[in-house]
Amino acid sequence: MKAISIDSGGTKVVGAVVDDSGNILTRHRIEVVKRDGNCLVEHFKEVISRYLKDYSIDAIGIGGNGRIDPEEGVILDSGVHKNWAGRHLRRELMGLYNGLPISIRNDCHCAIKGESWMGSIHDFETVVGIIIGTGLGGALIENGKFWYGKRYSAGEIGHTILHPDGHPCYCGQRGCTERYVSGTALWKNYNEAVGDEVINSGYEFFDCYRSDDPIAQQCLEEFLDGLKLLMINISNICAPEAILIGGGIADTHALWADRLEQLFVADVGDWLKNTSIVYSSLGNDAAILGAAKFAFELL
Repeated sequence: MKAISIDSGGTKVVGAVVDDSGNILTRHRIEVVKRDGNCLVEHFKEVISRYLKDYSIDAIGIGGNGRIDPEEGVILDSGVHKNWAGRHLRRELMGLYNGLPISIRNDCHCAIKGESWMGSIHDFETVVGIIIGTGLGGALIENGKFWYGKRYSAGEIGHTILHPDGHPCYCGQRGCTERYVSGTALWKNYNEAVGDEVINSGYEFFDCYRSDDPIAQQCLEEFLDGLKLLMINISNICAPEAILIGGGIADTHALWADRLEQLFVADVGDWLKNTSIVYSSLGNDAAILGAAKFAFELL
C-alpha cells in the first residue's frame, strides 16, 4: 500500500509518498510564503495531484497546525494561519480525489506517531512528546493510544504558563511556555538581548551558539531551564515512561542534551529521576511517516 503524506508547518509544506513498510519513496518541499489556510490547501492540492499522476495511491494523510478533530477532519482552531480554523478539510478534499480515505491530524501528533511507528519510542507504552519547532506542541500516548481530552485539546503544552504575567501570547494568555521554549523564542530572545534584529531563524541562532557567542549561550541556558521546568511538570502530572523531544530544534540536541538532562535530574523528584529522555531518531521525517501511518489505519 502507498499513501500520500503531507506535513504542513509554519514555514513549509512537505509532501511525500510512503509505503506501508515506512519507506519514503519520494518527497517535495514547498516554502510557505503566506500563513493563510487558502494558500495551504492549494499547496495540498498541488502535492496530491502531482503524486496521483505517478503512483497508485490508497490513502492520504495530512498533518496540520492547530487543534484538529480527527474524526471529522475539521480544523477547530489555529493561531498561526488565517482562514484555517473552522475548515472541514477532509470534506473539502475528499470530493476532489475519488473518495480516497483522508486522515487529518495535528502535526505534533503526526510526528509522535511516526516516532512510535518507526522511531525512538517504538518500545514505550506511555510517552509524552514535546515537539519543538517554530512553536511548541505535544501529545500523550497511553498504552499505545493518543489521549485527546475534551475537544481534542490535550497536549497543548505550549500554552502552559511558564512565567505569570510574562510575554503576551496569540492565544490570549500571558507567559505561555511557547514564548520561551521554541525555535522562534530562541532567535527572538537573542535579538532582544543584542538589541537589534540580527537573526530570524533557529538555524541562525545555533550558528551563533556554535561560534561561542556568549549571548547565544545565555539564551540557550534560559531555554533549557524553561524546558526542564516543563518536563518536570509533565512528569508529575502524567508520570510517563519516557519524554520524547522532537521537532526541528531536536536536530541540534547533541549540543545541549547533556545539559538538559543534568538540569532535569538535579531538580525533579526522586521518584521521577528514572524517566527516560529520548530524542527523535527520524528528524523531519517523523511527521511525514506519522501522517502516512494514520492514513494506513483508515484502510
